[in-house]
Amino acid sequence: MTSSENPETRSTDTGFAAALQGAADIAALAGAWVAGLCIAALTVLVLVDTIMAFLSRYIPALPSGTGIGWEYSAYLMGSAFVLGSGLTLRAGLQLRVSVLVSTKMHRLTRLLEIFASALGSVVTVFLTVWLARFTMRTYGYGEVSQDSFTPLWIPQLVLTIGIASLAFQMIARLVSGLSGNEMNKPDLGVTSAVE
Repeated sequence: MTSSENPETRSTDTGFAAALQGAADIAALAGAWVAGLCIAALTVLVLVDTIMAFLSRYIPALPSGTGIGWEYSAYLMGSAFVLGSGLTLRAGLQLRVSVLVSTKMHRLTRLLEIFASALGSVVTVFLTVWLARFTMRTYGYGEVSQDSFTPLWIPQLVLTIGIASLAFQMIARLVSGLSGNEMNKPDLGVTSAVE
């Protein structure tokens, strides 16, 4: 067990790394709550479309759907996915090579986690900048969706915020790893599908 995994040292993490990780955790928790709301809204939307499709068989005047079901389902699912990814990373539930992470070689595991966090930071920061530029361009052109005439910059902005939150968590994870603080915090109340 490394010192960063010792429960006594978890409470003594201080300094810049701990403050950065705390801020990233707050952003990740906020994103996860919004992701939960997106899943709830997605469920309601699918149920409404399903009920309308069923009732329209017996009431011909009733439309067979909301007309925005497919489009908004995609927006909500994508939003939930990216907004929840920061908390998933912090809880240690992201996809990784379990065999390497579960080895008894804690020093090698920590080095691999730091390397993965550095690579993830570069990729997610690049993706955040690219998505922000893409969203600003869409806003400038005034592009809207074909079905509902929703301004496309709105769902793009949500995706950008979600990826920015993940990038923030990646950077905080990297700084925490380099400073010797804990990198995962499974007690955030997150459970996996296996649990």
